[in-house]
Amino acid sequence: MVRGIAYTATASAAMALVLACLSTPVQAHSWVDCVKFDPYSKECLGYARGYPTRSAADINTAYAYLFDGSPTAQAMCNPIQQSSASDYTADFPMAVAQPGETIYTSWEANGHLNGTNPTKVQILYYPDSSKQFSVVSERNTAPIAGTFDYATNQNCYNPELPNSVCLGSWVVPTNLVPGMVYHFVWFWYFDANPAGQWYSTCFDMQINTASYVVEPAPMDALLVLGGPSPSYSDGLDATAKQLLTQVTTLSGNYASGAAAAAAAASVTPAEAALPQSTPYATDTAAAGMDGSQSVDDPAATAAEAADDSSAVSSKKCRPRRRS
Repeated sequence: MVRGIAYTATASAAMALVLACLSTPVQAHSWVDCVKFDPYSKECLGYARGYPTRSAADINTAYAYLFDGSPTAQAMCNPIQQSSASDYTADFPMAVAQPGETIYTSWEANGHLNGTNPTKVQILYYPDSSKQFSVVSERNTAPIAGTFDYATNQNCYNPELPNSVCLGSWVVPTNLVPGMVYHFVWFWYFDANPAGQWYSTCFDMQINTASYVVEPAPMDALLVLGGPSPSYSDGLDATAKQLLTQVTTLSGNYASGAAAAAAAASVTPAEAALPQSTPYATDTAAAGMDGSQSVDDPAATAAEAADDSSAVSSKKCRPRRRS
């Protein structure tokens, strides 16, 4: 009888634990590790505000920033990112780009790969360089520089791994003025809570007339090059600093940039010189936050890929290499 009572008590406790787990809302956590990632050299060339490195012990709690239940008055940025656009260092610099440049931004899937009904990420920006986002409700009227999937087999290096590095490509709006700094937000619509559940990472971008340009290419052609090492989130190394000295304009010679990246990545210039894809449409309204959007154009990208199929057919037919 005593043994039966003990068993009953243990079973009741176990059932209570199961029910507690089932009733706990699903929680995610994600943030941007690299604002401007170079898939050829696998180097990070620009970071978000106050980025502490992924190896920081408290990055899950201190850097990941959650909006739960569709708030309207909550600050757009994590408190450690909200107050200053100068929260950068020599090792973790602000990204530099030019209007119309394609940017590859990276994060980890953190166990939320979903190829059937993928969640979405948007890159929001403030078109007035003298201002920045204040509260999350501004997302409803903010121009959008890009929209892409959070984590699928088509944008993550190792989709079989819960912490695979994933990429999103977007284009710097063409209405931004060189010589100025603009405020951007990486905004993930996780939405595990039916009332709304989102995450944000705030970052800034120095807009110049020339920059180190990462040549755009179809995502699948970039993924086969392999993902970065874990150290890419630990700040600029010597290779990244050297690459950042090699600036060019969008109308300049892409080959020089591809050759430099190829040398840094130990691949051949032919492997690095993947064809340029058609840039996605960008917001060209010079006015304020009017809600205009810039969304990826899959049809245009597919058409461009088809036109360049002869140039990349050997690349795309290779088995995908896992990092």
